[in-house]
Amino acid sequence: MGIAAGTAAAAPLVSACSRASATPPDPAEAQQVPRHETTIDWWYSSVAAKDGGDLAPRLISAFRKRYPQISVNIIKAPASTDTQRSALSTQLGAGSASPDVYQGDITWAAQFGAASFALPVESLLDEEEWQRYPKALLTSLGYQGHRYAFPLYQDQPYLYYRHDLLHKHGLRVPRTWEELMRTAQRVQRAGDIKHGFVWQGNVYEGMTCNVTEILADAGGQALSADGSRATFEGPAAERALGLMRDLVTSRVSPAAVATFIEQNTIDDFTGGRSLFLRNWPYAWGIANAPASSSVAGRIGAALRPGFEGREGGLGCLGGWCNYLNPHSRKLGAAAAFAKFIAQEGQMVLAEHGAQLPTTREALNSRWIRGSKNPVYALAPEMKLVARPTRNPSYPQVSKAIYTHANRVLTGVPVARAVADAQDQLTAALAGESL
Repeated sequence: MGIAAGTAAAAPLVSACSRASATPPDPAEAQQVPRHETTIDWWYSSVAAKDGGDLAPRLISAFRKRYPQISVNIIKAPASTDTQRSALSTQLGAGSASPDVYQGDITWAAQFGAASFALPVESLLDEEEWQRYPKALLTSLGYQGHRYAFPLYQDQPYLYYRHDLLHKHGLRVPRTWEELMRTAQRVQRAGDIKHGFVWQGNVYEGMTCNVTEILADAGGQALSADGSRATFEGPAAERALGLMRDLVTSRVSPAAVATFIEQNTIDDFTGGRSLFLRNWPYAWGIANAPASSSVAGRIGAALRPGFEGREGGLGCLGGWCNYLNPHSRKLGAAAAFAKFIAQEGQMVLAEHGAQLPTTREALNSRWIRGSKNPVYALAPEMKLVARPTRNPSYPQVSKAIYTHANRVLTGVPVARAVADAQDQLTAALAGESL
């Protein structure tokens, strides 16, 4: 009820663009929930349900019990994140009044906020309510004192492992990178496994995620806290890229890891070729399903290791949010919907969703804490790390990181790659094309 299929996302909403008002948006309008019947457009990609379906109908149904006067029309977004960003940039840049709410990647906040494609939303919740979310998530939503989205769900990585092989050799799940390398080499030398550890090292965003968390393991970060200055330098950066280099030169990770994205690593692990895997929560369902995995029933999941002498359990934050279109003529209804999903909707996600909720209460709910799926049960324990997204030039920032980290895997000296990355990050922040 209240759900309707929207027009194909590939078709630009030209008519909405031509009618959009040039008047600057008034954030106060977003505080006024309409009492009359209203329909809003939600640009929507997906939120997976535990039963294998889509969670949108359940989320919308819960919302309409609270706000029966507001219906939600779904505009189905393209599958590709880059295509979504491009299409939305075109529509919102032209002043389109639709969609009223749009689902978008957590990395878009600064870029879309700076371009006035997203309404600042920090005033729509009390600060006490904002503090229900992880610090790293709030950092990711922020730019120049504003927050530009409401959380929808979060993503975070885990260390998957073959518990049968660790048990065979009397080994524990490694708590440090140094221990992981020793453990992997021992099992490899015994001939029980081909690859010790597989992860995402290709020239793409997944490599930036890996660098972000390993750099944090070493005590560093790519940009300053406000996103204005490159800080990819010194012992922390060299230790992070040095680990990546050592994983390959020691043959704990295959040389082909330089070409791996998520699917390659899952294929390697589920095919029984690797002892350890770094991947996102969805990988558990694939790796532990007999229909898709030769190692089902013989795996476990743990928090990521850290370096010796430093804390472990860190993980790069991923996830998706709901942004408000500043040109919407229905800001009150749009804000009510996005706020509901970010608050009460998180319990719906905890109980019925296959992706992680974002609020402290939902993460500590019985559905998450008591889950038989270890990645959910472990979720509240992870210390999340934000990618360096607090700058409108984040696409160029990420490119600088993943390009030079990948070069280390193919033989470029660590010190050279660190220096080149720092130079390219500085250029990106200065607005120079890369």
